[in-house]
Amino acid sequence: MSEETKTPENTGQIQEKGKFRRGRSGNPNGKPKGARNKSTLAAEVLLEGSLDKICKKVEEEALNGNMQAAKMILERFLPPRKDRCIKIDLPLITTYADVLNAVGFIVNAVGKGKITPSEGELLSRTVESYSKALESYQLEARLKSIEENINKKLKHEAHQ
Repeated sequence: MSEETKTPENTGQIQEKGKFRRGRSGNPNGKPKGARNKSTLAAEVLLEGSLDKICKKVEEEALNGNMQAAKMILERFLPPRKDRCIKIDLPLITTYADVLNAVGFIVNAVGKGKITPSEGELLSRTVESYSKALESYQLEARLKSIEENINKKLKHEAHQ
């Protein structure tokens, strides 16, 4: 092994006694909000006088049929939406049978092309989450009822 590839035996000791404590970030607050990248600031200074002209030229090119210029403008000012509002009449869910109906409704909507598969998956997750909440609520109500019945029984037995 050459001298360059050898790791000193006391590396751990050096790091522990070093400037930073182990497990602690050197910048715990992170980059301040609004802080700008040095290269961005330099580009702004460079283009300060001609930025207006460049934008007008790109707009002119787009209006003259340059599809790359049009694409550039549209991507900057009208970025593609990540989500869209879905108008779908899911059946009311109050029982587990309703959960099954809702999931069937979603599957049919995907199959008929009314919503995309990814939208169907998100809706199914929402229904599943609601189903779990419904289950928790019903379980709590049943438990409370059982506790009340036990307490009544104990009181009745104590009076006898």
